[in-house]
Amino acid sequence: MNLNQMVMESLAKMESEGKVQEIVEKHVESTVNDVVKDLFGSWSDFSKDLKKQAKEALQINFKDLNLPTYNHLILQAIKDKLDDEITTNGVNQIKQQIEGLLSDSKREYKLSELVNELREEIGDLDELGYEDYHEMTLHVDDSYGSYWIGLDSRNDVSEYDCKYRLLVNSEGEICSVKINDKESYSRKNINEFDIKAVLKGLHGLEETLFKIYVSGAKLIVDEDKCELEISNPEYD
Repeated sequence: MNLNQMVMESLAKMESEGKVQEIVEKHVESTVNDVVKDLFGSWSDFSKDLKKQAKEALQINFKDLNLPTYNHLILQAIKDKLDDEITTNGVNQIKQQIEGLLSDSKREYKLSELVNELREEIGDLDELGYEDYHEMTLHVDDSYGSYWIGLDSRNDVSEYDCKYRLLVNSEGEICSVKINDKESYSRKNINEFDIKAVLKGLHGLEETLFKIYVSGAKLIVDEDKCELEISNPEYD
């Protein structure tokens, strides 16, 4: 057996198949990795010097630092960010709220419908006896083709003390609405609806009035169809 010949043939075969090149490249790569690791590793001289230089460059003299001014700048940056978020999200929320309110609005409403919604504000109907009834307040003042209307779920309230006061022109358009609740909350015109009220959500007659005004719907003053006497629903 010629051992030398066998070794030479094996080497020649490895060379022809590229295995020798592969082995050499693998070891060269490993050697280079070890060298780089030694040069730039956590405990290398290079890393130690770099950490030292960075530490010296980042030294802060707290005696010279105006902390109140620094704090003010931080607080102002936070405030600006919050204001931006509130403005952006608030506008989107208002838009969605109004779109939701107007999604089912009609082109025409009747005063009798508003009076019917007003009954929802009566809180003691279930205490009425079989023959008892609660009478709401309605004032309609026809003045030169326009109507001043006063609405209140309470009984025998003067026109100027009604919770809802509307001005409707001869075309059936609501020109203004004044709303006064038990907490003396008021506004002169419906187009000045408190934005907080819109965000919190409008309900009942206030929501309907908002829909009528914003959508430009007409209001038919059918005073003779308005039912003001309300009995206990249990006995209906």
